[in-house]
Amino acid sequence: MSQYVLLRIQSLQEELESLKKIVSHQLLQTPRKTTYIKGLWKDFEIHDDDFADARSAIFKDANNWKE
Repeated sequence: MSQYVLLRIQSLQEELESLKKIVSHQLLQTPRKTTYIKGLWKDFEIHDDDFADARSAIFKDANNWKE
């Protein structure tokens, strides 16, 4: 039984490595599509700091759960 489990784990590891190679290869060959913002947000610039500020505002009370 334990020999079967070890062989199954090895098989799964090999399959995962194969899938990682396929996915990384596809990501490298597919250029990222540029998103164009139109209308109200056309000339608005968003930076990484804006995402950090929004994230902290949204999750500011995430650690203060009261039951």
